[in-house]
Amino acid sequence: MNTSSKHPDGHTPWAWLPRLLLALSLGLWALASLAQSDPPGRVGRLADARGAVSWWDAETGHWAEADRNQPLTGGDRVSTAAGGSAEIRVGSTVLRLGEATELEVLRLDDERLAFQLHSGHLALRVRSREIADEIELVTAEVRFEPLGAGHFRVDRRDDTTQASSWRGELRIADAAGFVITTGQRVELFRERRSLALRWQIGVPLNDRFAEAVQREDQRDGRSVSARYVSPEMTGVEELDRSGRWEQHPEFGAVWLPLGVAADWAPYSDGRWTWVAPWGWTWVDNARWGFAPFHYGRWAYWRNAWCWVPGAYVERPVYAPALVAWAGGRPGSGARLGVRISGPSVGWLPLAPREVYQPHHPVSPGYHERVNPNRDRRDARAEERREERRDDRRDERAGPPRPRAQPAVQPPAPPAPQAAMPAPPPPALPKPVAEKPREGEHGKGHERDRERKPAGDPVRPLKDNENQK
Repeated sequence: MNTSSKHPDGHTPWAWLPRLLLALSLGLWALASLAQSDPPGRVGRLADARGAVSWWDAETGHWAEADRNQPLTGGDRVSTAAGGSAEIRVGSTVLRLGEATELEVLRLDDERLAFQLHSGHLALRVRSREIADEIELVTAEVRFEPLGAGHFRVDRRDDTTQASSWRGELRIADAAGFVITTGQRVELFRERRSLALRWQIGVPLNDRFAEAVQREDQRDGRSVSARYVSPEMTGVEELDRSGRWEQHPEFGAVWLPLGVAADWAPYSDGRWTWVAPWGWTWVDNARWGFAPFHYGRWAYWRNAWCWVPGAYVERPVYAPALVAWAGGRPGSGARLGVRISGPSVGWLPLAPREVYQPHHPVSPGYHERVNPNRDRRDARAEERREERRDDRRDERAGPPRPRAQPAVQPPAPPAPQAAMPAPPPPALPKPVAEKPREGEHGKGHERDRERKPAGDPVRPLKDNENQK
């Protein structure tokens, strides 16, 4: 009787199984590595800065003058001088800084929000229990955790921390800790030798900072925008004050900015800056210019630009800039959205359903979340059509144009030091300001139209000119 496990042709059955398992393991490991390198979907925003306000960039290791709409993430710090104040927003969470205050962002990602108050005065407003479970606020003396929606105040001076609750419950996360309830103020300090926590209970202060916070809080009343976009979209609170909502026949709810020039175009009034881990990031000059430039898409309708947020997403994912580069992204040979041969000469806003491609490798899950309204039914067919259009453009592209210089990753930051000016970001090409024809961003997305950057320093070749 033949007991050999070999196949009649000489091969051992299932010999390929170990190799298959190894390949699957490597594939799963690669996907897990990409997921770990995904940038956060949540971001902070410097919503307001009054007086002297500085921002510490953990990537460059410098203090710089803080600008409104500056994105904030883990490692960043915000500092106000005497007479200054600042406001930070992370979705629906609001942090207001009084004068002579320094706040550090310890962690800001999809799972946790952790802040440290080094000195000064801070007001924290939390919208929901779900968000409260993710928030942590620390000082050198103690750690606090909100137990639900509420409005709280924390002050730190010398070696003493004071915590108050205007509304809600704030837990002192310590072995000897307890819960601060509405209408209470607790002064906390530690004994020098034993480090035991000591406290005194009083009532909340009613000073200039408290009055200023209450005034600002009253401005955040009922929001019309909350009907169409999630309050966890950072920067959404500015939309009601600066524009109006209308219904588009194809895209649904759209938002139109008020007070812009007749020839205004998205991504035309601001600057580019490098923000790790996302890379090149658009910082708009308009007060309302955060949410519409980091979420959703833009369309041209009724002789004006309108912002299309897309379907309601409870936790929308932040993107540094939702644009297509004419010729490729800065510092990369890859192309984003509309692909035009040659180096970068400009940029234009992505239209509804056009896909945003991050400049670095990301996991498939992140790609899906950052493009929630992508029309996947004809995605591959659209890619093939784009490739054919690129081939036709290549035939008349002409000589190469100057390429934008790649961004250089800043060195690891040194320990905080005295304030010093940060170097200006490298110059980038001018934006595409030319308006598309009526309906170009409508159904069908005919992206083979001519798009020319405003002030293009390179003269485009005519079809009958020879390439060199």
